[in-house]
Amino acid sequence: MKLSIKDLESRLGKKIKRNFTSVGVDTAKHTGLGFISVNDKEVEINWSLISFEANTIQELYKQMYKEFGNFIDKSIDVVVVEDVFLGMNPDVTIKLARFGGLAIAQAINNNITFKTIGASSARAKLFKLDKKAYKGRSKEAVADYLKSIGIEVDENNCADGLILAILGIIDGLDFRSATEIAKEKKGIKKMKRKKKSKKLFTKGIIGYESFNREISHINPEVIKKFTRKK
Repeated sequence: MKLSIKDLESRLGKKIKRNFTSVGVDTAKHTGLGFISVNDKEVEINWSLISFEANTIQELYKQMYKEFGNFIDKSIDVVVVEDVFLGMNPDVTIKLARFGGLAIAQAINNNITFKTIGASSARAKLFKLDKKAYKGRSKEAVADYLKSIGIEVDENNCADGLILAILGIIDGLDFRSATEIAKEKKGIKKMKRKKKSKKLFTKGIIGYESFNREISHINPEVIKKFTRKK
């Protein structure tokens, strides 16, 4: 299906890259794929579901690696692979991580940029999931969101793959999770406090390194009181 760039930008509330191709890979034994190609005016959107069956896990890995190589090639600008979270079953988590690693390996082999992002973080970049209304039906929720922006899929298992592909074409998107971004902001604030602390003392009173060690455990409010006294 095709949509105009302006229409999709309006529905997403985000700017889309021009002349760019993105593939989203939601890896599992039933792997959902999203394919998005953008020119100067239109966005072409396709999706597919690949099911893998093998007698041994080794054969399954080989199947996946070869199949991923059929569409992850030098014509692609970015491959976005769903990252896994630590679930209740460590064995399943490990296998899913390896599945994703096979897609990443094909991207590396073809010198293609790749990104990884967890399912929840990927969805949160575009919409807020109503966990109560869609309890146990997250893929249906994603499919409904896609429908709301003009993309109606006929296979819900492809929905997350499409979300990943959409993220790939958004200009300037930060693929980090909200937690990672918040952690960085906290680190920046901490650095600003340290810079401010340089103004409290001069080397004639105490060396900066020594001072930094001394106040590293002090509540910022204590420092504020000290500066007021000075």
